[in-house]
Amino acid sequence: MCANISSHSTPSWDLTDLYVGIDDPKIEEDLSHIVSDAAAFETKYKGRISQPELTVELLLEALQTYEKLLADQYQPQAFAHLLFSTDTTKPERGALLQRTREINSQASTHLIFFDLELGEIPADTFSRISADIRLSDYNYYVRHQRDLAKHNLTESEEKVLEETSNSGGRAFSRLFTETTSRIVYPIDGQELTQSQLLVRFQEPDRERRHIAAQVFSEQLENNSHLLTFIFNTLLHEKHVIDRLRGFERPESSRHLSNDIDQSVVDTMVEVTVNNFDIVSNYYQLKQELLNIGQLTHYDRYAPISDTKTEFDFGQAQTIIMEAFADFSPQLAEMAEPFFSQNWIDAKVTSGKQGGAYCMGVTPEHHPYVFMNYNGSMRDVTTLAHELGHGIHDILANQQNLLNYHPVLPLAETASTFAEMLVFDKLQNQLTSAQDQLALLCSKTEDTFATVFRQIAMFRFERSAHDLRRYSGEQTVTAYGELWQKKQQEMFGDSLKLGAEHSYWWLYIPHVYRTPFYVYAYAFGELLVLSLYAQYRKEGDAFVSRYFDLLRAGGSDSPAKLVSAVGFDIEDPNFWQSGFDLIRRRVDLATELAGGIE
Repeated sequence: MCANISSHSTPSWDLTDLYVGIDDPKIEEDLSHIVSDAAAFETKYKGRISQPELTVELLLEALQTYEKLLADQYQPQAFAHLLFSTDTTKPERGALLQRTREINSQASTHLIFFDLELGEIPADTFSRISADIRLSDYNYYVRHQRDLAKHNLTESEEKVLEETSNSGGRAFSRLFTETTSRIVYPIDGQELTQSQLLVRFQEPDRERRHIAAQVFSEQLENNSHLLTFIFNTLLHEKHVIDRLRGFERPESSRHLSNDIDQSVVDTMVEVTVNNFDIVSNYYQLKQELLNIGQLTHYDRYAPISDTKTEFDFGQAQTIIMEAFADFSPQLAEMAEPFFSQNWIDAKVTSGKQGGAYCMGVTPEHHPYVFMNYNGSMRDVTTLAHELGHGIHDILANQQNLLNYHPVLPLAETASTFAEMLVFDKLQNQLTSAQDQLALLCSKTEDTFATVFRQIAMFRFERSAHDLRRYSGEQTVTAYGELWQKKQQEMFGDSLKLGAEHSYWWLYIPHVYRTPFYVYAYAFGELLVLSLYAQYRKEGDAFVSRYFDLLRAGGSDSPAKLVSAVGFDIEDPNFWQSGFDLIRRRVDLATELAGGIE
């Protein structure tokens, strides 16, 4: 399948379900009452939630009103974020995003008391009211808020943190986005975006990959002073806030937010490190397949075949829809409006933010998919990945807003499962061993990126935060040395990361915006490997249980939701079973390669 990937065949999204445009007067109308509504909520309920005489009726009324206030905040900010993502160079878009954030921060100062008082409800009172069936849809949210409350500050202190965040951490996160989005990469007389450049690491021509790596590294180095300053500032801010809140470790707040025990994450990381030999074994095979003396960082995603397969957007749509329909017609039906109603923005344009995401706004709104579609096989699976997120949001829209978004580890379940469906579809369509091997290698490398690379990044983050906390502000060189060490460990001697790779941590958005987010990718991938094995065993009988897992949204802890489909995340054997499947893929690749030779 070869095609010319032109922008006119690739969709831009239609945001009119939110607002007709940046000048829509409804934006101002909606923003105008957000703060006053929040203030009225504070006047009505403050001081009444934490009382021993709290009634079910009052708490239920307050929770439902609180949800409405949050939904009113989310719509204009979601629109501003979606608009800004597609062109970060337009000042009016950045200004609208900042304005929505500032207004929502003002509103939040009136709402802070609510979660604080939920945490202060006397135990006897909470035991009495939580048994009432009328609160069943909100019990998990309230229980989780009570756990979070152990690290709350006073209301006045929480207000100060919220009010100053838009000129602190959030501002620096935005500066990171604007800085990296504005970087252009000059190659062959063209000025490429980051997304366009990264695709070159998947090209068969090694010299072209090498040049791309050099240009990428040079531009990151040129911006390294500012990006390192941003990173140092964000790490220090997190240290201060963690100290104020009484979190023992840099990652502790993320675990609490995800409602996962530290021991579970530590077990997953330990099992991952114990399986690093899978990566080194694979790259030894790849070294033989490419006939290269020593693999380096720009060989990591090199195709094993010189044939470059491209898919135009229509072909990607067909492959994905057929793969989804093979699993369940209902899955395909849920995906269809993303294409037919322009819920996807996939064009590669100047000023567009790099990467891909799916945004679920509220249960009453449909989700939006964002990506930079260049036509590679990885772009096909990325599109499937983001559609998986979108379908998760659609199924979870039966939940209330407070339970709508799944916690991060489970947020990657549907997306990764969708990728697996598309991989199987593509694999079954291929007839030659060479093509099957090429696809298997590509999928294996994607899995490595999702599991091993993310855990390596998580370990880099832990070390970087510790270094910043205990040794003060660091240089780009110091962070680069940590980055190289943590990334190199998985490869052993099979692939050597070059010195220029030490700058490549600078472009990773998660380490700036959402610290310690990345282990959720590994969690999701390993969970899906087990789920997919179960699906292959059970067939159609599995479908309804899988949909039930997605419908649950964030209505319970990951441990309980996963246990409902038969897995125990506290058991090291659960994590090892995922690695056993990855190892079998590498073994299969070795067998296929032997047959071709």
